[in-house]
Amino acid sequence: MNLKYYKNLVHVLSLLISFSAIAQVGINTTTPNGILDVSSATSGIVLPRVALTATNIASPVQNPQGGALSVGTVVYNTSTTSTGSNDVYRGIYVWTGTEWFNKFTKKHAELFTQSAFFQPSANKGFQDIPGLDNQSFVAKYTGTYKVEVSVNFGGGYIINASSGTDVATHEGNFQFQFNGDTDIIPAKTSVTRTDTGTQYYAIWEQASIVKYVDLVAGSTYTIDLKFDLETNTAIVDSGNSGTGKGYIGIPDHVPCTVELTFIGD
Repeated sequence: MNLKYYKNLVHVLSLLISFSAIAQVGINTTTPNGILDVSSATSGIVLPRVALTATNIASPVQNPQGGALSVGTVVYNTSTTSTGSNDVYRGIYVWTGTEWFNKFTKKHAELFTQSAFFQPSANKGFQDIPGLDNQSFVAKYTGTYKVEVSVNFGGGYIINASSGTDVATHEGNFQFQFNGDTDIIPAKTSVTRTDTGTQYYAIWEQASIVKYVDLVAGSTYTIDLKFDLETNTAIVDSGNSGTGKGYIGIPDHVPCTVELTFIGD
């Protein structure tokens, strides 16, 4: 074999070795298990940190080869917007070809609970329920929130029975106000007194409503829950005072609650 042949053979072998070497890249490992294998017991990979302005705008991220941004481009977004449309939040985003997709599910839930025992009086109109009057809720994300209101009402004492057993109903209405809307939740429970003097009162009746509202990140919304007890002549003092009053929840047992949960953009 001549010298030129050897030179060509060495050149070809060098190219093959080069192609083999770049087929898989290992960082801190000589045996990569993929096209890129990064090994470390103490350090992580730091993604490019950028300040996105909206999910439907690729910039400021660019394709270094020019043209459209490549599908699958991954960045860590450092900014938060609250325009109410195509908002972005801090976290990892992937470009789908038309928009930035948040890689991890956004979670936000908050529970507001009745804070003290409360007995409303009849003929007083809507009265504040402790812990649920004029509470502030700040939306963390722009999108749809599920609002679930759970209320509990128990009646007061029925007036003395002359004979046998007397049964009556005690009624009222909860009023829930949120984001400019008002919902009325009717409440009705039974009360009983036997001719031996045994009273069966505060027999809890639970009711709830679920609604879905579109909120804007960073905006503050007011939660307000009240109760209006109706007058009933079958109840002690018509429900105006003393043992005739109804019972609105018990904080450690059956409290009234308002829960808000983010469910999606």
